[in-house]
Amino acid sequence: MPSGELKAYTNNKSHRWYYMDGSAREYLSRKNRQLAEKLALKKYLLLRKNELLEDKSNINHRLMLLDSKCHEEMEKFLNSASYFELLPKNINKKEDWQNEEYKTNPLYPEQRNVLCPSGRYVRSKSEVFIDMALTQAGIPYRYECELILGKQNYYPDFTIKHPGTGMLIYWEHFGKMDNPDYAKAAFNKIRKYYENGLIPGKNIIVTFETRDNPFTFNEAKAALAMMKL
Repeated sequence: MPSGELKAYTNNKSHRWYYMDGSAREYLSRKNRQLAEKLALKKYLLLRKNELLEDKSNINHRLMLLDSKCHEEMEKFLNSASYFELLPKNINKKEDWQNEEYKTNPLYPEQRNVLCPSGRYVRSKSEVFIDMALTQAGIPYRYECELILGKQNYYPDFTIKHPGTGMLIYWEHFGKMDNPDYAKAAFNKIRKYYENGLIPGKNIIVTFETRDNPFTFNEAKAALAMMKL
């Protein structure tokens, strides 16, 4: 890669590129686009290297920070049209899995009215604790995302994407286990999951509560720790 650094600016939808080397600054005209492309790729690779090194460190501590400095710098870089225009076409903007469109539970959407600190809405205070635990650990999730097992549609409370492996893990929280009919339906659902290869402690988290034994934030964090997420 060439020495120096690229600075890119947008003015009235026109991109201007400058070559920076120490205190020296040189305007790069269109005829110098090849140098600008090399410097843009250099900047991308350096940012990506720092991002991956930070991810590695965070994974080792079982923590992926949502608002880390390196992730913010990479997102800002890729969202700048002045830089992005110069990058090779096989470099895409970052995937935002949890915010992509997906089929969600169509039943009683008005009951998703409990606001989480992350800005998402869930159906209960206990699910707020799960949202908080996942968000604090930097683990992306989808809420009540459709899961098809055989010919039956299910909507697990949380579908988690493992930040290291990309494996999908499901989380069902059963909040009325002191109700016999509710408990029976809950165990039937767990059995159905098991029959389709979803094993508690492996690729599904199952938590419970009753009126006398309410679910807590610490229990949500403990459930994540058991999965080594």
